[in-house]
Amino acid sequence: MKISNSMVTSCVMLTTVMLLWSLGIIVAKGVSELVNPIGFSFWRWIVAAAVLTPFVFSQFVNQRRVILQKWPYYFLLGLFMAGGSTMLMWSVQYTSATNVALFSASQPMVTALMTWVILKDAPTRLQLSGMIAALIGIVVMATRMDIRVLLDLTFNLGDLFVLVAVLFYSLYSVNLHRWFADVPPFLMMYLTVLGGIVILIPFYGYELQSLGSFHPSIKVCFAIAFMATIPTIVATTMWNVSVGVVGANRASIFLSLLPLFGIGLAVSFLGEALLNYHFVGAFLICAGIVAVVWPQDGL
Repeated sequence: MKISNSMVTSCVMLTTVMLLWSLGIIVAKGVSELVNPIGFSFWRWIVAAAVLTPFVFSQFVNQRRVILQKWPYYFLLGLFMAGGSTMLMWSVQYTSATNVALFSASQPMVTALMTWVILKDAPTRLQLSGMIAALIGIVVMATRMDIRVLLDLTFNLGDLFVLVAVLFYSLYSVNLHRWFADVPPFLMMYLTVLGGIVILIPFYGYELQSLGSFHPSIKVCFAIAFMATIPTIVATTMWNVSVGVVGANRASIFLSLLPLFGIGLAVSFLGEALLNYHFVGAFLICAGIVAVVWPQDGL
């Protein structure tokens, strides 16, 4: 069966999104010791809202009646997106990078389950096979093909944060176009950002009381500005558009590319070596993605 041009465009966009989100992970890690996680997320969303306001204000005014009717859903989207990103930032303070990679690898499976339960859209056998292949590929890279790494794993609060983030991201992707199919992409992003800000306000207030504020150094301000514009406005809007074309199931499998891009960036900028398990994992991930996105008739 022929793949449509819209499908090809969406796949390219989703691949680009993964690259931009990978860059965002590196930037966030670079300032993780300089800024508290909720404060970083809060100001990231504030800057994103400030940047988007001039571009979507007229759309916001024109659709204000529809927005008022559906305002609870915008808060839920904000909770799923802002809550998920904050949970991930929290998780790296408590658990290892290996655990984060392994638990995050469940994202396509969880999204498939949510799509089945909420939208009554069950994945095909070929799609399930692709998800399993991509999952095995991530496990291969995270464990460096050493079974002892799996046997020596320990679990803690950070792992629970990762699982909550996975659930939140899945619910965001599944419900996004179910609730707001006719909302323009940047307005959808703007409303999600506003919902996220409202959700984060009480938690940020608690963080300020318990941990205090952070020093707004040039490095931290650059990180916030970068995260607000590139991974949030640009990448997440591309994600939203692509999910509307390919569906949540197909879109979520591209999240398996995050460790691949992470390795590629480490090799390019940190001089790390490519090893056999990188190639094995990359092959399984790419094969899994092809299996999930390829047009199929009840396979």
